[in-house]
Amino acid sequence: MRRQRYTSDLTRQQFKRLEPLLPTGKAGGRPRTVDLYEVMCAIMYVLQNGCAWRNLPHDFPAWETVYGYFRRFQHDGTWEAVNRFLVSRTRRKAKRDPEPSAGSIDSQTVRCAPQAGIRGVDAGKKTNGRKRHLVVDALGLLLVVYVTGSGVQDRVAAPNLLGILAKRHPRLKHIWADGGYSGEVVTWAKNVLGWVVEIVHGISGQRGFVVRPRRWVVERSLA
Repeated sequence: MRRQRYTSDLTRQQFKRLEPLLPTGKAGGRPRTVDLYEVMCAIMYVLQNGCAWRNLPHDFPAWETVYGYFRRFQHDGTWEAVNRFLVSRTRRKAKRDPEPSAGSIDSQTVRCAPQAGIRGVDAGKKTNGRKRHLVVDALGLLLVVYVTGSGVQDRVAAPNLLGILAKRHPRLKHIWADGGYSGEVVTWAKNVLGWVVEIVHGISGQRGFVVRPRRWVVERSLA
């Protein structure tokens, strides 16, 4: 019997595009008995609804199986491959080069549970948790994410983040950033990568929310 459809489900057409990127079963092992489409839909359900793996609806495969696939895809680079494919495909549909030449960098601090792994305290935001540093392209599509404790300053994390970015997207040459990346990051990017890190400053005396040129795309992505 077909299960109830959830709003987080992939369509069969979407899954068909992603299926070639998903690893096959282990060589010499038992044939896969679980429906990989249902596994992917279950993962999307957890990510969209923010529930615990154990609280997956019973019409999905067993939560242990779903979580196992999620972790496997995390370790073997499957999620990164899927993201690169989707970014390239979306850029082509927007009539752009599949490889970006410019991007925007920013970070966001989020609280996490006391029993979680890497953590720190963001003194500015008074937040105990993690910080996700990310770079997006001109369309706001995620290129790289780098996670640290909240206490790690943006300018400290930037060289690692940009170093990873340079290996994955060699066509990149220009990065827009806010004042938190000024100084050493600008010099390091120019000398080591040959990139321009352009600091987009706020308007003097501005009050409330103001859309900043080139910077709004990464802020939208974080939102």
